[in-house]
Amino acid sequence: MGDAEIDEEEGGLPAAEGGGGTSPIIKWLLYVAGAIFGIIIVAVIAMIVAKETATKTFTQMKNVALVKPPPPLANYNFTEEFRINTSDKGEAHFVKMKLAFGIAKEDQTLSAELAERNAQMRDLINLIVGRKSKDELINIEDQLDLREEIKAQVNHILTEGKIQEVYFTEFIVNW
Repeated sequence: MGDAEIDEEEGGLPAAEGGGGTSPIIKWLLYVAGAIFGIIIVAVIAMIVAKETATKTFTQMKNVALVKPPPPLANYNFTEEFRINTSDKGEAHFVKMKLAFGIAKEDQTLSAELAERNAQMRDLINLIVGRKSKDELINIEDQLDLREEIKAQVNHILTEGKIQEVYFTEFIVNW
């Protein structure tokens, strides 16, 4: 018995016959080609998804751009600024603000009612802002909520129309 037969009987390596295996270089080239093909597929899919997303976003932006802006509002300005103490305990803080309301330009009856109710609205605004702490007045979101609260409360007492916007022309919180 030859060495090749002993290796086969003992579970060793089979005898190499001529030209049966592939070289390691060809295996590496196949792996590299497969990886490049995979990368190309991922890049093509990413481009298609990005193009679809950009098209949808552009369509939405195009629809938004077609809407005409609302007409400018007339302003009702409070002649005096507001100086209101906050509800903070221990430390004294106050808010200094100037306020204006946006109303429809052609609504003269509402303008007259706002002028008549000036003292009542100032009192209402003092009560609303005075309930807040300084921490509740610092963030932009809190100021937007305050605008909505003032608008709702003032509209509740008006009989000749409604204010459409509340503008803070000056808003300072004392630290």
